[in-house]
Amino acid sequence: MVYITSELKTESMKFLLILLVTCIACKNSTQINHKISADSAATLLQKVLSDSNNLSTNIWIDRLNVQKYSLPDSIGGKPVSFYLNNPNIDPIAKALYRGQFRPTDNDSTTALLTNVTTSDNTLRPFYRWCLDFTISISDGALAEYPGKPALKYALAFPKEFLNYINKDISGRRFARWTSIIAYSGLEDYNRNKFEVEKEIVSKMISKCPSCEEEEKEQIKKFAKEICAVLKLQN
Repeated sequence: MVYITSELKTESMKFLLILLVTCIACKNSTQINHKISADSAATLLQKVLSDSNNLSTNIWIDRLNVQKYSLPDSIGGKPVSFYLNNPNIDPIAKALYRGQFRPTDNDSTTALLTNVTTSDNTLRPFYRWCLDFTISISDGALAEYPGKPALKYALAFPKEFLNYINKDISGRRFARWTSIIAYSGLEDYNRNKFEVEKEIVSKMISKCPSCEEEEKEQIKKFAKEICAVLKLQN
């Protein structure tokens, strides 16, 4: 994993300031024939600072395909440092964010993803991010792993799940979750389309007594989309 952190930005600024001072000193030196003007140095400093401000705080690079992913600076309304410094967070979840662990088809991945249904409301957003991130990089054998915990999370915390899904107005998160659940989350279900849809809707609504009609309609849409993808996969 490669980090482009605030520390790196600070070091870059230090370097540029040193360069700027050096350039101005060179301007006053009679031993240097080629001089860089203070205006040129200021322009250079402005450009580098602008470039540094456009860099993502953290970048996660997939060691399998070298694809780059931006990492969030905050999760669930808290800075990532809150979770990374929390002794109660599963070390493997921290390792994923830090790039020290890459989910693959093994028991460690299973252990990581099952954390998403923890009863700890404070820690659950970080585990949900771990699951969502794993879904986003899933292909091949890895795709067999996130579907089941994704469905369990949606069934256990339907209102929280809907809020999370609705935060992505592009619809890509909704599509990722319904697709992965249809692919690998229905192991314990009769894969008859009608029965799956009926059971998911029933379970989610029963766990959401405070859900309003609009949310109930979203639950029906969620279940219906899973079954539509399931039909395509079959």
